[in-house]
Amino acid sequence: MKKIFLLLLLVQFAFGQETISIIPKPQKLSVGKGKFQLKKETKIVIEANNNGLSAIAEQLALKIKVTTDLNPTITSVSSNSDAIVFKTNKNLPNEGYTVKITNKLAVIEAANSVGHFYGLQTLLQLFPTEIFSSSFQEKLTLSLPECSIEDFPRFKYRGIMLDVSRHYFPVGFIKKLIDEIAFHKMNTLHWHLTDDQGWRIEIKKYPKLAGLGSIRKESMVGHYRDQKFDGQPYGGYYTQDEVKEIVEYASSKYVTVIPEIEMPGHSLAALAAYPELGCTGGPYKVGTKWGVEDQVLCPSEYTFTFLQNVLTEVMEMFPSQYIHIGGDECPKTTWEKSELCQNIIKKEGLKDEHELQSYFIKRIDTFVTSKGRKIIGWDEILEGGLSPNAAVMSWRGTEGGITAAKLKHEVVMSPNSFMYFDYYQSSPSTETLAIGGYLPLEKTYSYEPLAPELTTEEAKYIIGVQANLWTEYIGTPEYAEYMLFPRALATAEVAWSSKEKSYTDFKKRVVKHLERLNLLGINYSKAIYDIKFSTSTNALGTPVVDLISDDKKNIIRYTLDGTEPNEKSFEYKTNVKIPIEDDRTLAAALFSPDGKMLGKATSKSFFISKSTGKSYTLGNEVNEKYTGGSKNALTDGIRGNQNSNDSWVGFAGKDLDFTIDLKQVSSISRLSISFLSAYTSWILPPTEIEIWVSKDGKTFNSVKKMPLGDKANKESFVQQMNIDLGNQTAKYVKVLAKNYGNLPSGHPGEGKPAWLFVDEIIIK
Repeated sequence: MKKIFLLLLLVQFAFGQETISIIPKPQKLSVGKGKFQLKKETKIVIEANNNGLSAIAEQLALKIKVTTDLNPTITSVSSNSDAIVFKTNKNLPNEGYTVKITNKLAVIEAANSVGHFYGLQTLLQLFPTEIFSSSFQEKLTLSLPECSIEDFPRFKYRGIMLDVSRHYFPVGFIKKLIDEIAFHKMNTLHWHLTDDQGWRIEIKKYPKLAGLGSIRKESMVGHYRDQKFDGQPYGGYYTQDEVKEIVEYASSKYVTVIPEIEMPGHSLAALAAYPELGCTGGPYKVGTKWGVEDQVLCPSEYTFTFLQNVLTEVMEMFPSQYIHIGGDECPKTTWEKSELCQNIIKKEGLKDEHELQSYFIKRIDTFVTSKGRKIIGWDEILEGGLSPNAAVMSWRGTEGGITAAKLKHEVVMSPNSFMYFDYYQSSPSTETLAIGGYLPLEKTYSYEPLAPELTTEEAKYIIGVQANLWTEYIGTPEYAEYMLFPRALATAEVAWSSKEKSYTDFKKRVVKHLERLNLLGINYSKAIYDIKFSTSTNALGTPVVDLISDDKKNIIRYTLDGTEPNEKSFEYKTNVKIPIEDDRTLAAALFSPDGKMLGKATSKSFFISKSTGKSYTLGNEVNEKYTGGSKNALTDGIRGNQNSNDSWVGFAGKDLDFTIDLKQVSSISRLSISFLSAYTSWILPPTEIEIWVSKDGKTFNSVKKMPLGDKANKESFVQQMNIDLGNQTAKYVKVLAKNYGNLPSGHPGEGKPAWLFVDEIIIK
């Protein structure tokens, strides 16, 4: 009997944990077996004369009132039952809180109002999901599960960056985004207000910034590589009253808004309005292309006076401790040719133009510091020497952040490989156009902000995490939300919750949380339901495909002719591999037991050959950002195309050195291989390819060597090479493709290593 009782307790505990879904995950959570039922007598109890608690209690009361027949009163009279109680506990950490729910009371304790606010967000997620609905067929009966929660954030900075310079977003959407940030216990909106393609904030001393700098004559259509334009003027800016309204609204949600005024690069919109800010005098036009422009601010006294005046007005609108000054991607072309710049370099004893940029940033740092604020900039501000009071936002990987932390500067980690939400989150063939890259939910969730090479003391300078939404290809609020969610949930949990985490557990909670997002009217991606494909060979050497989903409650259905699956399509049985004996297109999707497709269908076209599904070795390491999605990406039977960034295998500055074991000596006569060329993305085809064969894996003979030239083509294309090998007999095939080397003169990344992108190697 004792064993049975224990088993029942364990089952009940597991069920309780399963039914509670909170994002971000609390630090500690224990679940009881009872519940607190809200009744007509239920009151909300707060401390007398506590304005912060009054506002929070009113939010809860309103939510209960509009979703039930109840109308709870807010009182300062204590109660031992039928009450939701907010208490102050100064022993709790800043932003931390506790929630304790019994069958009589629900009690939220915190040291301050922000802690109570976050406790309320957790309480709302403990209610039935329907509490988030704005339209009701019938009134709800509300209860809360018996539980105990202790919670506090891991990092003090938890942010989202929204770029409004490429595309303007209305005030209503900015407020909605603040709601979404606050609900998930994030506390910072980094507002990217200026760039080459538009100046979006009113500055009264310089009216032409909004008058001229906010309007570009046209915008790009399609991908950057297509170089097409719509011929339509595009503009918009925020008045100072609108900015103050947004900042005040954010403050009510305990969200800090940090403005970004880009300098010295990404400033073409400012130059178009005031040409005297440049080294050449113009004329300048607001940028119409995405990317980096050569024209930048000149480090003249006029420019510094201008920036001080601009920043003075900005700081009057934004009370944030940090003022973001950009500092990234500043070409030095005009500085190299400028007599004024060269004179400053000599006068100040600077080494080069990189130190001139450091001089520029230090001048701004001194001014901002004199106003009692701090500057923060992208990690390029490290180049030429870091300004004394600057904080660093590390976007080009983690190296800049690690360096800054070792120098004892505060750091926000925002690496593009984990936190750039303008990247695709699903197969590009099924997605709306995006800038490129591939960043699924699982990878964002896997990010660990504290690098192992940092000491305990150095790690203290990592103050938080931020996800960035650049909007070159994102023109509407709906699409912005789609790219943010659910990946923003992963960022929230990385920033708030414990280092120890499980993606399987997180995904279960996300699926539940998506119901809340539905009711809140948040447009989100359903890529979480995507089916993954894994290619191998069976004992007979036939290529076979696994369809993979870690969702065990639902059903995978598939077709073999490329048509979209429906509720009557073949049901995939776990671990029963699908044989692919000839070229064909396989499509799969996840379905609920009642036949509803949960996400989108994913399809892959397979090209079957002697190499399909076979394992291989690489002499050079694949870059971690571009692995092709599987360990056998070069022989999975799936060819990459211009938009399928998740299929390509990338080498940064390295050659392809590929050797495959065909498992048996075979007659071969042809090899096909694909290379991607995307000049503006630093991806160039190889300059030479050589193919070797061997019967024993030791002695290799070269059977084809093809110089391809090193002329960089600015067009974007897939170079599909079909190479005649003659009649060969081999068990092993080796392919060497030589990387382009350093990017050519005139390229924005001149002198830096080119990328080599390779996909399917087909041997017949």
